[in-house]
Amino acid sequence: MADITDSAHTNHLIKLLMMLPSPHMEDTYGPFWDRVAADVKTSPRYVTGKIAMHLKLLLGEENPLRHRRELASYALYFFGQAGDELLMSIATEVDMGAPQDTAGRLWVQELRTTAFAVLEETFPEERVHEALTSWVRSKR
Repeated sequence: MADITDSAHTNHLIKLLMMLPSPHMEDTYGPFWDRVAADVKTSPRYVTGKIAMHLKLLLGEENPLRHRRELASYALYFFGQAGDELLMSIATEVDMGAPQDTAGRLWVQELRTTAFAVLEETFPEERVHEALTSWVRSKR
């Protein structure tokens, strides 16, 4: 996959998400995203809308770091605590014909690690410097 952004972590997160059904995959798209939405008790339209919106916005000119962070945050929200049925659905998508959910569990683990790396690299530098200064100056 060609680099989409200047961030290896963000590119990896996008690739992980692109392993899942996309709108052109009509036979699996609906049922898969219904399962994701059920897992976090929201609507499929909310889930797919948030992913689509932040993918579009992070590729734009207006504050791409914010949208990278938002995409990572929503990815953790939608998949970070995946239940057994969702894990099996993910496994089926990333390793078609898999008899167990191992590929789904590994995908979720990789998504968690990658999404957190995106959160870390987009964490505001000024906040880091303020915190460091505060700790260095503390009397305890």
